[in-house]
Amino acid sequence: MPEEHLNRDYTQYTFDDFLQDDFFISSIKNPTEESLEFWCKLEETCQVNVVEYNLAKEFLCSMELEDSMSDTEELELWDRIVTSNQMINKKRNKRRQLAFVVGIAACIAIVVFSLPYITDKSYTESSDILNYAAENRVENIQTEIQLILSKEKTIQLTEESDIAYDSTEIKVSEKGISKNESAAFNQLLVPRGRRSKLTLADGTKMYVNSGTRVVYPIEFAGEKREIYVDGEIFIEVHPDSKRPFIVRTSNIDVQVLGTKFNVMAYESDKNKQVVLASGSVKILARNNAKDTFLSPTQMYEYSNGKEHVETVDVQRHTSWIKGLYYFDGEKLEVIIARLSRYYGVEINYESEIANLKCSGKLDMKDNLADVLNGLAFTLPIKVEYNNESYNLIKTSM
Repeated sequence: MPEEHLNRDYTQYTFDDFLQDDFFISSIKNPTEESLEFWCKLEETCQVNVVEYNLAKEFLCSMELEDSMSDTEELELWDRIVTSNQMINKKRNKRRQLAFVVGIAACIAIVVFSLPYITDKSYTESSDILNYAAENRVENIQTEIQLILSKEKTIQLTEESDIAYDSTEIKVSEKGISKNESAAFNQLLVPRGRRSKLTLADGTKMYVNSGTRVVYPIEFAGEKREIYVDGEIFIEVHPDSKRPFIVRTSNIDVQVLGTKFNVMAYESDKNKQVVLASGSVKILARNNAKDTFLSPTQMYEYSNGKEHVETVDVQRHTSWIKGLYYFDGEKLEVIIARLSRYYGVEINYESEIANLKCSGKLDMKDNLADVLNGLAFTLPIKVEYNNESYNLIKTSM
């Protein structure tokens, strides 16, 4: 019996409170002699809000019916909820209002419990963050990390710093900046050859890879949390069951409540990838297509309008955080593009070697010359350095 539940005031609990109480849910779904005795005692001594308790209990007991619902039926259910909500605002007596509220709560809870997020098609439409990202595009061509707080204030970071937002200020390497100096949306530009870490106001943390632009609000307002990414991030989303978190990119949008996953979605690249480390995510469909759901160790790939899901080794796709790069049967042109971004150095190559495939691991904490020479040991290429750029040339084996 969890100790914290012994001291909770269940007389103040509402229907929603009970449905967010892990111990209550466990007691109803998997009752034990101890838990049954606990709730019976509360009812007998009037230490629980009996009406709300019984409503929540009845709802959970009816949850078995939900298992047979298809995705289409769930979306149709949500549409009916929205329509009914509009009607209720016109006229209802108190009794019917109560029944409606309980029904709405139950229907919403069905969606919340059956999926790791609330299904809301409005998230696939145009949003403020997309409009802002498009209207305030900044070319990521600087050599220093830029934190753009407003049109009047940009901070240049000469070293890879931790950036964190809290309720009152923005901290950059422990130095505080008042939020009064910031616009509603901020941008973090990490150039090639650099990386950064960012903590958002809700506690969500992300690692930001080279050549990446992230647009985000200084505070998440309303019922949604949205950011825009052009590049690659590994993100640990802070859980919030009432506010889904959405990562928007040029081609795909990812919706979650709280989980860890990697997004690689450079606008200049043909391939976009989402790799799930833990929890679950939903790839929001565009153009009336079907949403895609991922489980841990699955990767969603989008390329030239085509989608693909497969099971992968998550470490291989997130090891860049530790300065490692794993690849398995990867084309040389893909490896070179990644190295060029990571080191911030131009790497040229002959077209005839672009499709050469290679497998292995590179330690990108080494200097670039050593890394490229390592590739040259396994491929028919040689490395030349000229005018501050590297050239890869085909050789005979």
